[in-house]
Amino acid sequence: MNKRVYHGSSNGNIEVLASHKSTHQKKCIYASSNKVVALLFMGKGNRDLDTRISSVNGKPELVERRKGVLETLYQKEGYLYELDGTTFAHYDYLWSLEVISFEDEIKPINKVYYPNILKVLIEEEKKGNLIIYRYPNRPKDVPLDNSDLIEKYIQFEKEGLTGSISMLLKIYPEFSEKIKA
Repeated sequence: MNKRVYHGSSNGNIEVLASHKSTHQKKCIYASSNKVVALLFMGKGNRDLDTRISSVNGKPELVERRKGVLETLYQKEGYLYELDGTTFAHYDYLWSLEVISFEDEIKPINKVYYPNILKVLIEEEKKGNLIIYRYPNRPKDVPLDNSDLIEKYIQFEKEGLTGSISMLLKIYPEFSEKIKA
């Protein structure tokens, strides 16, 4: 991949992006060739528990799982880091709109500051570059009670992400009986 890729962050002081182990259990640096996707990852919080980020026909989709989450996550400043995409590639186990690099560190080429991420996301939605579902609206495959998270977080725990179920139950204590079962 020779083009530019983007990494979104709430941290504006990144001189060098360092690899880390994430849900895929591989030490890498995440990015996307889609700027909107990078914007979605600027929000700080329990992303999977607060929102669902996916795509429909290559277009990013953001689902607000609980009322007010979009404001909590995105009504703040964020930074878009532009990176050389040479060492980034897409792998089958990744979300279709993300790429990773196995480099230990990558120095950003450029940084763009956004004073209000939510404002930019709403602009991208108006341009047709993003689909946003505000609570309680959602696609058919996301149940209103968010129970689709149960199997996902049990799987995270089985794959070695210790504390995943505790994180889930902190936000959704009503799932405790279903998890025990």
